[in-house]
Amino acid sequence: LKYIDRFEHMDALIKMQATGCPVEFASKLGIRRSRLFQTLQELRDRGVDIRYSCNRQSYFYGEGKRIIISEKNASDDQSPV
Repeated sequence: LKYIDRFEHMDALIKMQATGCPVEFASKLGIRRSRLFQTLQELRDRGVDIRYSCNRQSYFYGEGKRIIISEKNASDDQSPV
């Protein structure tokens, strides 16, 4: 749940363009800056369009995919793991 909560908080801050610089963003998420960069790269590798604006001093979503968190029951999943 901590992992999901972190992504929900990250998503909310990015949507509001209220992340601040990388150091501030990492602090708001309670993680190290290096972990923030790893997480952002993992999301980008999965197609999430997260960009940084020096003028706004914030990360924001581009025109591509965003983070979407959803809950699913194991019995609802018909695909193999």
